[in-house]
Amino acid sequence: MSTGSFTMHPGLQLACAMWAMAAFLLALVFLRLYTRIYVVRFVGAEDYMYAWTGLFFLLFTAFIQVSVHYGLGRDFWLLTIDDSSNAIFWTYVANSFAIIGNAMAKLSMGLFLLRVVQVRWHKIALWFAVIVTITTSTALTIMLWNQTTPIKASWDPLRTPGTWNIQIQPMSVGLGVWSSICDFFFAIFPWLFIWRLRMPQRDKIMLAGGMSLGVIAGACGITRTVVLSRLNVFNYTLNFVPYFAWAGAEIAVAMVCIGIPTLRPLYLKARGLGGAYSNYADQDRSTASELPRFAMCNHKSPSSTRIRDSKFSHSGKDSSISRPAVAYAKARCDSVDDIISDYEGENNGVIWVKNEVQVEAHTVDWPLRN
Repeated sequence: MSTGSFTMHPGLQLACAMWAMAAFLLALVFLRLYTRIYVVRFVGAEDYMYAWTGLFFLLFTAFIQVSVHYGLGRDFWLLTIDDSSNAIFWTYVANSFAIIGNAMAKLSMGLFLLRVVQVRWHKIALWFAVIVTITTSTALTIMLWNQTTPIKASWDPLRTPGTWNIQIQPMSVGLGVWSSICDFFFAIFPWLFIWRLRMPQRDKIMLAGGMSLGVIAGACGITRTVVLSRLNVFNYTLNFVPYFAWAGAEIAVAMVCIGIPTLRPLYLKARGLGGAYSNYADQDRSTASELPRFAMCNHKSPSSTRIRDSKFSHSGKDSSISRPAVAYAKARCDSVDDIISDYEGENNGVIWVKNEVQVEAHTVDWPLRN
C-alpha cells in the first residue's frame, strides 16, 4: 500500500488565492462603507468607486474560477478543444474586469487625494495620472477582444482560422509599466503634503504609511509585467497562471492602501477617542454635517481669534475677553477634512473650514480663567 500527498495544480492554487483576497477585500469594502455612512456620515465619489473596484475584483475572481474549471492551470495540449477554448475565453472575461478594476482602484485613490491637495500642480498631476490610466486601460480592454478577425479566433485558434490584427502582448507590457509607475506615484505623492498638516506625528506616519503600501502594489505590477513579457503563449492555459496571480495581487494591495486611511475614524471610535464621530450617529441626518465643538487660541494674541475660509472672514479683538472662543461650523462631514486643519502649515490661530455654510463664534466659561 502506497501513500501519497495531494497536490493542487497551479489553477486550483490560483483560485484559492484569489478567493482569499476577494474575501479580505470585501470585508475592507464593508468596513469603509460602514465608516463613511454611519461614523462620518458622508459618502464621496471615491467611496463609490472603491466599492465598484471591490465588485470588479469579485467578478475577476469568479471568472478565474470558471476558467480553472475548464482547464486553466493545466497543459493546453492535454485539454480537449472545447475545454481549451472555454478556458481561454473565460480568462479574457476575467482579464477585462482585472484591467478595468485596476484603473478604478487608481481612480479611487486619485479622487481621495484630490480632496486633500490644494496646490495647482498637485491637482494637475493627479488628474493626468488618472486620465491616462483610464484611457489606456479602456483601450487595452477593447483591443483584447479585437485581436483577430473573426474575433473568436483569438480564443478558439484550433477550430477557427483567422487573421491576427493586433499583438496584444506588447500593449499589455506597456500598460503594466505605466500601471507600476502610477502605483509608485500614488505611494510617494502623499508625503509631499502630509507632513505639513496639523495633526499628531503618529497620525501622520499612520496616514502616509497606509498610502505608501502602494509601493508593494508597484512591485507586484513590475513582477506581473516581467512575467507577461516572458510568457510563451503557445501553452496559454498553463503559462498565464502567474500573470493572473500577480494582477490580482496588484489590485488587492492597491485597495488595501486606499482603504486603510479612510478607516481612521472607525479606529478612533473603537478606541473611545472618536467622541466627535459617535455624536453623529445620535444626531438627525439634517444636522449630521455639524463639525465637533472645538476651542481655538491665537498663540500670538490671546485676545484675537480668527476663522477664515475662501468666502468668509471674521476677526474679533477685545481686551476684556479672558477665555477662548468656541466655534461651531456647519460643513460637510468628510473624514479627509477632519484630519486637516491648515494645509499650508502657517498662520497660527487660523482655522480653515472647507465648504463652510455657517460660522458662529461666542464665548463660554473657561475653568482655567484667572
